[in-house]
Amino acid sequence: MKPPGQTYIDLVLIGGGHAQISVLKSFAMSPVAGVRLTLITDVLHAPYSGMLPGFAEGLYNFDDMHINLLALARFAGARLIKNSVTDIDFLNNYIFLSDKTKLYYDVLSVNSGASPQRGQIKGGAEHGIFVKPIAHFLEQLPAEQDISGPVAIIGGGAAGCELALALNQRYSHLSEPPPFHLFSRNGRVLPAAPPLASYVMEKALTEAGITLHKGQPVTRITASHVVTQDGHRTPARHAFIVTAASAAPWIQSLALSHDGQGFIAVRPTLQSIEYDNVFAAGDVASLSHAPREKAGVFAVRAGPVLSANLRAYITGQPLKHWHPQRHYLALIGLGRKRALAMRGPFVMKAGFFWTLKEWIDRRFVQKFNELPKMKTDAQAVPALAKRLSPELGAEPEDGIYCAACGAKSDADTLARAITDACIIAAEQGADPQYLPHGDISTDAALFTASADTGSADTGSADTGSFCQSVDFISQHISDPYQFGRIAALHALSDLFVAGSQPLCASAIVTLARARTPMSASDLTLMLAGAIFELARHKATLIGGHTTVGLEPVLGFAVTGQQVNLRQPVKTNSRKTREAGTFALILTKPLGVGLVLAAEMRAQCPPASYEQALAVMLQSNADAAEILFSLSADIIMTDVTGFGLARHSLNLAKRAGQAGVCIDTSRLAVIDGVYELASAGITSSLNRHNQTAVQDSRTANSRAGFLPDLSVIEAVLFDPQTSGGILAAVRVQDAHRACQLLHAAGYDRADVIGHLSAEQPGLTLKQLQSKLD
Repeated sequence: MKPPGQTYIDLVLIGGGHAQISVLKSFAMSPVAGVRLTLITDVLHAPYSGMLPGFAEGLYNFDDMHINLLALARFAGARLIKNSVTDIDFLNNYIFLSDKTKLYYDVLSVNSGASPQRGQIKGGAEHGIFVKPIAHFLEQLPAEQDISGPVAIIGGGAAGCELALALNQRYSHLSEPPPFHLFSRNGRVLPAAPPLASYVMEKALTEAGITLHKGQPVTRITASHVVTQDGHRTPARHAFIVTAASAAPWIQSLALSHDGQGFIAVRPTLQSIEYDNVFAAGDVASLSHAPREKAGVFAVRAGPVLSANLRAYITGQPLKHWHPQRHYLALIGLGRKRALAMRGPFVMKAGFFWTLKEWIDRRFVQKFNELPKMKTDAQAVPALAKRLSPELGAEPEDGIYCAACGAKSDADTLARAITDACIIAAEQGADPQYLPHGDISTDAALFTASADTGSADTGSADTGSFCQSVDFISQHISDPYQFGRIAALHALSDLFVAGSQPLCASAIVTLARARTPMSASDLTLMLAGAIFELARHKATLIGGHTTVGLEPVLGFAVTGQQVNLRQPVKTNSRKTREAGTFALILTKPLGVGLVLAAEMRAQCPPASYEQALAVMLQSNADAAEILFSLSADIIMTDVTGFGLARHSLNLAKRAGQAGVCIDTSRLAVIDGVYELASAGITSSLNRHNQTAVQDSRTANSRAGFLPDLSVIEAVLFDPQTSGGILAAVRVQDAHRACQLLHAAGYDRADVIGHLSAEQPGLTLKQLQSKLD
């Protein structure tokens, strides 16, 4: 039996389209042993296109029409990389991302959708609103108060007609409803549908008061007009472009066969023409044997076929051929909860068809948002793994691997990873003088400090006191590059709050057991992210140690030189002992631990996750420099695993104070964190942090103003990764400190309370009026 966590195959999914989400759920419900899934997506909410008209009309809210890819990926056990793809090297199996990193794959599936033809209409990119990609369209959809004149819909197909009717209804109740115009380059709307369907749609558009411009291709859009091919100018302050989409430029440039519009040509098995291990489905794919229009129904129905064929390819089974039907039931919204139904020659409109459409659409979204709790166990190691990894036959029969030095990854993997990581970091803009030397072969390094650059350099004179720290964390986000950045910032933070300039670091790495190409790719990306942050803070990676285990771990032993020398706080003076002498400032929002705990349970709102990621990726270096500039006797710490409560009490002890008083109304938290805590989500370390704190709770919250005390405590004891700085500053310096922090990008920094000379332990109060 293979040990848990052993992986042999990287199955990478590009895009969270309608077909790909079916793959995620399929592999979640019935995983294949040894397969690691990775989802690359530029959005964490996947919109369901069928519900866009209903959303535009105001019948659905955001959550109704979106699938939570963050939760679905977690449910599937898939890594989630929030990024966009720029190119693919099919010969060496690498995907190149927009941040200049690259990701290895064994099997690849693309379902990234179509893109608008931005250059087709002059002025469209500057003055038009493209409906695809939908996520970007929703961001640009004007609010009712922002409608300032006539509205033009450019595109007479089903999507354009639906949107025109939906938006017309959305803005119809305004005191001055805007006039609507719909432009179709063809002589009728719905040109691909039966004539009766065009007649029914044109009648619905006319009855809604929408002016039709048939057979008039739009050639130019200005800030105030739409111009057609015959030179006619129609006033329009808002122009929505719903014309035929094309393949994204990066798709068109791939070294693959394409159709005439640049989409990936695929075989009946959904494999690319050239490569058996490259699949594509949905709008991005073109069936060479059965061309079909770009419609969501085909992406939805391709999902089960794509899932089955990916599984079959990996397990060495025959693949299915897909022949999409020519005739299908199309339901097109007519506004006001009516729909037009078409199938072959059949055409009819009725309210019933809207009810049917809504039922189908809601059921589809719920299938991927309301996830079951039980999954089946993975099956045996697949055939493809054995073809890719002949060395599997040499593994110990009992599945027991050596530990200690026997668990080290091989030297070639480390050397290649560091070389590639340096290239990536340099391309990101890292200063070359802080990149590692080409040959790092020792576990330890001797160094002295260079007086002019502060970098690690041999032979320079000693220029002062040095500070050392070590910290490492297990992989808590699935993107290895961002994980590397966070791990470096987390370790460096101890130097920042100690008043030290980082000089060098040694890495501590544990890799998950996997095939060499997979572990090499992971190591490269983790080190690339870390090196980028180390170089950004003028520190050099000088060595490290790697092992192999069940889960990735990354940390650093860091060394810095003291640059902000402080005088010890005199704790025996009366002035220091006075209540309120020291105000407490927190530089970043709280709640990272709660967000990560929710994400592990597939219950995290994507917006909360993105905020938590931004918090962890914000360096504490500038904040520490600002705070040191205010006073020589400032006291500070970074808020990490112990949580705010315990770190604040440690700060009080260092200052010779009895305890701390925290104003719970001033605590900045990541959006959605209080709701997660109210739902019972908590980090596993929370209870240990509570046990370690002797607290006095005298919260006097008013109804409706503060969350319940238990919810507040969940945040106070929540462990933070790469959390903010907690500083005790003189009260007279607090306002100025917050001003400077806000100007430096710490926009949620605030005074959250003060140290107490009389009240021991932790006191929770509303002190807002006293601290303003």
